[in-house]
Amino acid sequence: MGFSILSDRLLKFIVKRAVGLPADDIDLQKIVGSSKYTLMRKAVGSVASIIVTEKNGHLRCGLCGKGPFTRRGLYLHLIRIHGDEILSMVEEKYEELVKNYSEITWY
Repeated sequence: MGFSILSDRLLKFIVKRAVGLPADDIDLQKIVGSSKYTLMRKAVGSVASIIVTEKNGHLRCGLCGKGPFTRRGLYLHLIRIHGDEILSMVEEKYEELVKNYSEITWY
C-alpha cells in the first residue's frame, strides 16, 4: 500500500472527524497502525478542532473563513482545497508530540 493511499485515507478520516461525520477510532488505528495510534489520535484531535469553526450555528472553514457550509459541503471543501495543508498540520503536530514524548521518556 503506497503512501499516497494512506495519506488520502488519513485526510478523509481527519476531515470526517472535524465536520462531525461518523469516524471511528478503530479506522484511525487501521490507517496509522497500533504503534502510532495513541499520539496520532491526539494530533488528529488537535487539528480537527482548528480546521472547522461554527458561527451562528453555521459551519465555516477554519483555515480560510469561507462558508456557511453543510457538513458534506465543508467536507468536500476541506479535502479539495486544503488537503495538503491539513496533512502537513497533522504531520507537524505528530512530530511535536513525538519529540515531547521522547523528552519525558526515561531509558
